[in-house]
Amino acid sequence: MWKLSWFLRDFGYDTELLGKDEIDDKALLGLKGVLKVSQAIVHGISVLNLDGFAAAARWQELSPDAPDSLSGSEVA
Repeated sequence: MWKLSWFLRDFGYDTELLGKDEIDDKALLGLKGVLKVSQAIVHGISVLNLDGFAAAARWQELSPDAPDSLSGSEVA
């Protein structure tokens, strides 16, 4: 459960709700952050791995060659 709390905190989830161990699905809308994902084939099945995550403010630090803007999201 601590990994979920860490993830939510880094993405800007309401700290008061997080302190109460509450998850409000409406409060999840608008969270921003950076995900590192990879794809692998395991026993012939394609799986998507979550390799890491960070707060949006760390975008340039973690990926200096990436665009300056996080204005949109990418859905694969």
